[in-house]
Amino acid sequence: MSHMPPRFAKIATAATLTCVLIALASCGSSETGETAATAFQKVTPSDTVYTPDDLDATGFKVSREYDVEGLTAATGAWFGWWRPEGSDPVDYEARLYASHDDAVEFGTPFAEEASGDDAVINSGDATWKEDVRDRRAIIGNLTSDGGGAGPKYGDFAIAGNMILLCEGATSEQSLERCAALIGALEAAGGS
Repeated sequence: MSHMPPRFAKIATAATLTCVLIALASCGSSETGETAATAFQKVTPSDTVYTPDDLDATGFKVSREYDVEGLTAATGAWFGWWRPEGSDPVDYEARLYASHDDAVEFGTPFAEEASGDDAVINSGDATWKEDVRDRRAIIGNLTSDGGGAGPKYGDFAIAGNMILLCEGATSEQSLERCAALIGALEAAGGS
């Protein structure tokens, strides 16, 4: 290995450091500055009006249809599961409204209450009390100290007239799962 004069060694070191910093600054971003985690829009404005048949076309399996009395402006709501590609089955709650505007205006407060770290999972405290138990995830072993119930849905997404609450330990995991089901709805040619 040849030795460079000190002056050239400093220039080479500075050039190398600059290249590394530029590479690190651009790592994980696209030309628009988006990463995979931020590319999915939690709220997707659309005139698409999804129906239960659209969910069925994706392979979504309904476990329970909810009574929507008390879920302002909702036209239907279902608890069920769907298997994202390469994954175990994931629980979802799908809520339909007459339009995207109704889903955003009337459905957002209910979805916020039912998801996230501070989700309301006690029926005595919930605004919409229908089957609140479906919004709970078992954490740990209930027969030993430290076990109990926590929120099942880390977050929710709105696409067209539909609100999806998606199972996940974190908001990011939930939104990835929401994105997968919404992608399947779009691929199936939602209404």
